[in-house]
Amino acid sequence: MPRFARRSVLALAAAASAAPDANAQKVRQEEHGRAVTSTVSIRIAGSFSALRIIGWDRDSLALSATIPVGARFEGNFDDKGPPAAGVKMYLETTEAGSAVAKLEIKVPSRARVWAKGSVSNIEASGMTGGLDLNVVGGSIRVAGNPRELNAESMDGAITVNGTPEWMRLKSATGDITFTGGCTDGGLSTISGSIFASGGTVERAKLESVTGPIVFAEMPAPGASLDFNSHSGRIELYLPPKFAEVDAATMTGAIENSYTGRPAITSRDKRGQEIGIGIGNGGPRYYVRSFKGNIVLRAATDFKK
Repeated sequence: MPRFARRSVLALAAAASAAPDANAQKVRQEEHGRAVTSTVSIRIAGSFSALRIIGWDRDSLALSATIPVGARFEGNFDDKGPPAAGVKMYLETTEAGSAVAKLEIKVPSRARVWAKGSVSNIEASGMTGGLDLNVVGGSIRVAGNPRELNAESMDGAITVNGTPEWMRLKSATGDITFTGGCTDGGLSTISGSIFASGGTVERAKLESVTGPIVFAEMPAPGASLDFNSHSGRIELYLPPKFAEVDAATMTGAIENSYTGRPAITSRDKRGQEIGIGIGNGGPRYYVRSFKGNIVLRAATDFKK
């Protein structure tokens, strides 16, 4: 290549690298706050990539936001007057703008927060009130002990670490991981996995279509636990002294290393079933699978 041609190519490359990116999304920073009641209800909706909810011991709301220039961000978070019993906010922006939009909100720990995003990552911590979180893509992570927790994700993972009193976790393809205990829990997925361990449970229902279920929680005395799957594997780690198990499959197999007694062939000669009773008045496990296998193990065999 002639020398002048090489110089022209280099000059054009340098100019291109120095030119500003016309597609780069410009953002602005916003700060908002107001006095609220200790049990305020808060609604957050819109297009954002990340939302962080932090419970604190103040009767006030503090919001920090990274907002795309030109986005519509509205709410009554700056209204003056007496402490608000309800606050709502909405962010409307383009697809490119939603990728850079981020919100962080500090609220009274006893507040009730409802949040809905599209492709969003939602994190919540320090809450003892209520949480209702919903995303299509992205993920949901909760740490703490909310009184009520409802979390739904279409494609993203749901991770909970704590002891909610009442809990419902639901996904389509995302994995569900629960570490802790609850009084009343419901976990369901279509093709994601469900993994629960690390706490005490009184009532729980776990459901899957094709995803596996692993349950290693410590049941409370008299606990009622239901497990259902179409073709996913169900693996249960049972307490050593007290347990009542009623397990059956339509076409799948049952492996019982808990007591060693083999399952029997079902009446239609296609699947298997087993009944186990250890102790008196122990927790009750009701397990049903269409064609997925069921595995019963002792809690002492569980390894994280």
